[in-house]
Amino acid sequence: MKLCLAQTDIVWEDKSANMHKCRDIMNEAARQSADLVVFPELSLTGFTMNSGLSEAYNGETVQFFKQCTEDFGVAAAFGYACAHDGVITNRMSIADHGEITAEYDKIHPFSYGGECSVYSGGNSLCITDICGVTVGLTICYDLRFPEIYQALSGKCQLILVSANWPESRSVHWNALLKARAIENQCYIAGCNRCGSGNGLTYSGDSKVYSPDGEVLCRIMPYAEGLIYADIDKEKCSGIRAEFPLKNDRRQDLYIDFYAK
Repeated sequence: MKLCLAQTDIVWEDKSANMHKCRDIMNEAARQSADLVVFPELSLTGFTMNSGLSEAYNGETVQFFKQCTEDFGVAAAFGYACAHDGVITNRMSIADHGEITAEYDKIHPFSYGGECSVYSGGNSLCITDICGVTVGLTICYDLRFPEIYQALSGKCQLILVSANWPESRSVHWNALLKARAIENQCYIAGCNRCGSGNGLTYSGDSKVYSPDGEVLCRIMPYAEGLIYADIDKEKCSGIRAEFPLKNDRRQDLYIDFYAK
């Protein structure tokens, strides 16, 4: 599977401007024969707490990306503020051939940044299949909680991290992406925005790690750009067979430890 990460400078709360940018990216990714393009968290607005920008399911953001995947023949992983069942969630969806094939609501809203005042946390993981590769979805602050990555990696060869992770904590971003790849022995793809929005600066630092923790590709910090990585599920199997880390996990004990 050919993966593309799109590091964009999201125009603050301007869906129209960002749609134009994302459509150009989808076109270019199609020219490069990508199978999936990953966009940053809250792809068309930036990390906004403006509840007025939330949308009902199948609103303009979903319709836009569904149309792009139909027009260009490339799947897209994108984010938006989804209003449903009386709450708003920070949602990551995958569109493919004009249909939504996966949806994930961010389990860990970023309380330090006030996200909990607007967004409710999700309560389930999301795993999907793209071109024969099993893919897990996570969003930004989730990266600090290793338990969900252990759960996802039981089935996944690739885990996506779509983010608006600020420059001030970029050291953590880079360290945690690498750690998640090493401890879960799977591909980790971190797609972060660059530029600035609402007074925050974002360095981007988007990259893909291999199952043994090596950087496969990265985008220059602070600049918009695209990177491509070939995801080989057999590499995950090979590394796990050679160094069977997961066989030594003591899940029964971990559950007991949490209960005490």
